[in-house]
Amino acid sequence: MKKTHKSTLHARRVAFEELVSEHIADLHRAAKRILYSDDLAWDAVQESLVRAWSYPELPDQPLPLLLSLVRKSCLHILRCSRRRSDHEFSAAHEHTSRCCPMDPEGAAADPAASAAERDEIRHMSALASRLTQEHREVLELVAWRGLSYDEAADRLRLPIGTVRSRTSRARAALTRILNDHSPEGDPC
Repeated sequence: MKKTHKSTLHARRVAFEELVSEHIADLHRAAKRILYSDDLAWDAVQESLVRAWSYPELPDQPLPLLLSLVRKSCLHILRCSRRRSDHEFSAAHEHTSRCCPMDPEGAAADPAASAAERDEIRHMSALASRLTQEHREVLELVAWRGLSYDEAADRLRLPIGTVRSRTSRARAALTRILNDHSPEGDPC
């Protein structure tokens, strides 16, 4: 009984190869037109042939059926690729928004810009450390945290005029530090 099963399986395989082999190049060309990739096109052809093998019987002219299977395999590959890239993008966006809360949208779009922004923040913090304590306090509240003069005055328990004048002097001092620190010929 085993011998009969093996012989019918062998006969089926030979018949399948004879029926399909002449269409392999056409199937690959069709898949490559959809996927724009030689390797992915071969994957789609292989997947299609496996599906065709599972059919109990193929028609005498199998090309239309095989092309339909290739098209379905190509669409499956494209959907999987799109889902994977969407998942990878959302994972990268989530990761960058956790590590770069200053600008999560920009960080997800350009990790190099996010790294440059972090370096610039460190650099500005180092330069701001040269300011007096009073100037650092008002700059932190007004310029970096975005508080209004009224809110900063309340928090520092100072008159609003004092906060405004300290902010102006702190900005001027920081500008002087930046000008002294910038390399010669730098347009900034």
